[in-house]
Amino acid sequence: MVISNKLNNKKYITSFTLVLVFLLNLRESIFPANYQQDDIVELEPGYFDSFICAFGWGDQHPLFSGIVWIFSKLFSSPEYITSLLIITFGVMAIVLFFNLLDRVFNYYFAVLGTVIFITSPIFNTYTIGLKQYNFELFTSVLCLCLLEKFSHKELSKKDYRLIASVSPVLFLLSFVNILPLLLLFIFIINKSNTKNLYYLSLPAALVFIFQEEILEKIERVSEGGYWDRHFINTNSFTEYLYSFYSLNHAFLKSFFPFIHHSAIVFLFFFTFILLIKKNNLTTLYSFIAIFLLYILSSVGLYPIGGGRTDLLFSPFVIILLLNALEFLLSKFINLSDYKFLLYFSSIYLILVLTTTTTFYKNEPINPILSELEESYNNANIALLITEEQSHSFLYYSKKLYGLGNYSTQNCSYENNIENLFIAQQFEKIETISEVKKYPEAALVGIELPNTIGKLRIVAEQLLNEGYFLIEEKTYPGSLKLLYFKKG
Repeated sequence: MVISNKLNNKKYITSFTLVLVFLLNLRESIFPANYQQDDIVELEPGYFDSFICAFGWGDQHPLFSGIVWIFSKLFSSPEYITSLLIITFGVMAIVLFFNLLDRVFNYYFAVLGTVIFITSPIFNTYTIGLKQYNFELFTSVLCLCLLEKFSHKELSKKDYRLIASVSPVLFLLSFVNILPLLLLFIFIINKSNTKNLYYLSLPAALVFIFQEEILEKIERVSEGGYWDRHFINTNSFTEYLYSFYSLNHAFLKSFFPFIHHSAIVFLFFFTFILLIKKNNLTTLYSFIAIFLLYILSSVGLYPIGGGRTDLLFSPFVIILLLNALEFLLSKFINLSDYKFLLYFSSIYLILVLTTTTTFYKNEPINPILSELEESYNNANIALLITEEQSHSFLYYSKKLYGLGNYSTQNCSYENNIENLFIAQQFEKIETISEVKKYPEAALVGIELPNTIGKLRIVAEQLLNEGYFLIEEKTYPGSLKLLYFKKG
């Protein structure tokens, strides 16, 4: 009993320490003064008066948008409460994953696997942001934990009720969660007592209810666009091999911050060969999940190597790699000699923490808003905002000055800044005749080094309409403020 308590205490302390290291590593980027524009988009459901409008706005994550709406009605800074929720799911995923690895492998492998987990660049980045990806990661880990419990015949009727009640919530937080949940259901149905299967009918019914939205999302992804380059190319055998290899390289870089050598891809596939030596449902589940990813990518339904979309699969990758490592080590080392993995894990953790930084796109819009404070609804100056920065501009304008987006009828919203014009990407300003009524113009946008983007395109249009550039200011995050005056 004493030995068992000491062992449990050691595990609790280790788990707590790894969570603490994870959070400390994010300390310089967490809760930024201004979230980047792509995250601000997730806060826009808060503009609506109706919860139903916010829920419908949510695309593939309706419940997440609904939660943001609730936070926006309760708190003056819903972005930080939303961020806290996302961080909480990340922390829960770490704790669950450590306990899972301890059950599937042992304490030493649990430490190593969790260190890899918490140093994943993509996990760190999207723990800071305001996206739904940590909900997806948590779902994968939870499904693995439930399956591990099921494999030892430890699932009680209460656990089945938990699955039935939690699955719809996780599904509505992100439709992508249907992938790990569906796999879990298949494993349970294949080996379960039929008397418990009716608990799974509610999640199945929910998928049926939202089938139109799911199919619409799949259609948008597969129709082409941004994700095209993240689908495995099946046009020819040569193109298939090249894209399969290069996308797997990008896929693994999402989890290993400084292992850029392409040989890691071959090591990863070596783990598949060794899978036959590991006879447990958790590893088999992970193998099928990765295999399913390849199939979905090959038919253009789910991207691979896209960074944030890979996060769902990170627990499966780590489990497969640990499985291969355990198999190899067992040929040369006794189980009692695995302590060296603690030293290896510590070295790896220190190396990552001291040589890499967590990436979060820095776009502090507030200094520009302070500069333009007197320009809101000013009849002498037109405010032009490039489309990608308009979300941040409007959100923080409303927070600072009470001017920005407001709800209108039919689940839409509009802004009350009369002299504001949003310039769309690569399109001529449709309201240029209105802009020309103003003797001055201020243009806000972003211009990354050595690039020519939307900011310069709109600037060129203003020059063509008889304006002259009189001042250009650069702000942190490559944000720009350009002043123009009519000649």
